Amino acid sequence: MAKSRTTTKSRAAKKAPADMPVKDDATKMDNGDSRVPMAIQTGIAKSLAAETLAKTPIAAPAVAARPAKTELFARALEAHQSGKIDEAISLYGAVLRQNPDQPDVWNNLGVALRRTKRLDASLVAYRRAAELRPGNAGLWSNMGNCLREMMRFEEAAAAHAKALELNASIKSHPFNAGLVYRDTNRFEQAIRHFDEALAIDPDYIDANWDKALALLAMGQYDAGWAGYETRRKLADNPIKPIPDVPEWDGKADLRGKRLLLRAEQGFGDMIQFARFVPMVAKKAAHIILECRAELIPVMRTIAGIGTIVEKGAKLPPFDMHVPLLSLPHILKISEAELHRISSEPYLGVPKGKQARLSPPPGTVLKVGLIWAGKLNPRDRSCPLEMLMPLMAQKGASFYSFQVDERRGDIAKLGASALITDMGEHIHDFGDSAVLMRAMDLIVTIDSAPAHLAGALGLPVWMLQLYTTDWRWMVNRADSPWYPTMRIYRQAVPGDWTEPVAKLEADFANLLKARLGAAG
Repeated sequence: MAKSRTTTKSRAAKKAPADMPVKDDATKMDNGDSRVPMAIQTGIAKSLAAETLAKTPIAAPAVAARPAKTELFARALEAHQSGKIDEAISLYGAVLRQNPDQPDVWNNLGVALRRTKRLDASLVAYRRAAELRPGNAGLWSNMGNCLREMMRFEEAAAAHAKALELNASIKSHPFNAGLVYRDTNRFEQAIRHFDEALAIDPDYIDANWDKALALLAMGQYDAGWAGYETRRKLADNPIKPIPDVPEWDGKADLRGKRLLLRAEQGFGDMIQFARFVPMVAKKAAHIILECRAELIPVMRTIAGIGTIVEKGAKLPPFDMHVPLLSLPHILKISEAELHRISSEPYLGVPKGKQARLSPPPGTVLKVGLIWAGKLNPRDRSCPLEMLMPLMAQKGASFYSFQVDERRGDIAKLGASALITDMGEHIHDFGDSAVLMRAMDLIVTIDSAPAHLAGALGLPVWMLQLYTTDWRWMVNRADSPWYPTMRIYRQAVPGDWTEPVAKLEADFANLLKARLGAAG
């Protein structure tokens, strides 16, 4: 289904929910690397910052801890580590009401509040801890993580610099500092910090992963694709070994062989990487593609696929296997090769389906809209009301491709006369493809439908957050993945004003040209 709640990046990224249980390796606030499992984000897949969680409450020197307080803190810590975050927050509060001069408890409260996205309160908790113990490096690193998530990047960088000044020997401290530069699209600086973390621990999975994404964002595909294989080591990585069947390494002869291409990550990632299937199909006797049910109708249109099997279903016999997202590494895809492969559409519309639209008289431009998506790792949505000025001129008809609760935005804003809701007609990506093919333009946020439109070779204008995803790179309005895509980027974190204004200007010119051509 062309879901507006996109499940693509990766870290994306994709890439575990923010309220996963905290795993504590620390005995003190600045002596350990307590962290949350990484997640692959749809493809943003981005790393979660490493946080330090105090295991033992250490009060300010002049304050003596009472046994009851220690017991209460133990209960709070147990709740925190078992994922009962709201209970932990309540218990930390009870401890602090009895004695507020406990920096470690303030620190842990800050960690828990950040996990539940109560960032303002989290920051206050960290500041209270810093007032009591300003020389604690782990605390400053935690505070920097919170400020980064609040998109207060300069303050975040200063907090991480303080952490590194106090203690640069803990691998999470340079890594967390690097995330600020990653989120501000300064990838060279980010890589320098990731390398500092890797100098401490060469096997640091998170640093290797985010370094790979930074390299890909910079177009350094050789090293980037190699590092992208680090996703196999991520805590929530769904790629499981298949015993007794060899994995294809790109070197083994596939003649006469049945090759299984394994599903992973989100809808957008699968669509994006499906372009490499025809290259492998030329080498093997039979290609078996595994994917989620919603993708099957469009994946059937890819050249060279012999069998498609729904993810989770019983697999047919095969001789070798490889994850779909490993193909660019195995095939050694360069920038030039990517441009060549991406020059033509590689998905089609399922046979037997047709769109039946009845645009109003005088329509010269049919526009598909996707304005909202999933909230993790970042909310990529653009408020629908910001796009409504596009509808002020006659000649254009708008069709919503939202399939989730955000369909309700149309009625909420009183826009039912301006936007036709197609959600009830969309049950899978095949339905979306048929309807998209009837459009003249797709306007979308970073989403699985954006990938679908690009793979179909349709004009697609994409609104992109300030913090870019690796695949969209930086400082460019085009995409090496989709030649029909135009990217409108935020210039200021969280502010859609400038990209929407640029899109409106381009849209006005396009509509004027269409009206002129219609005579």
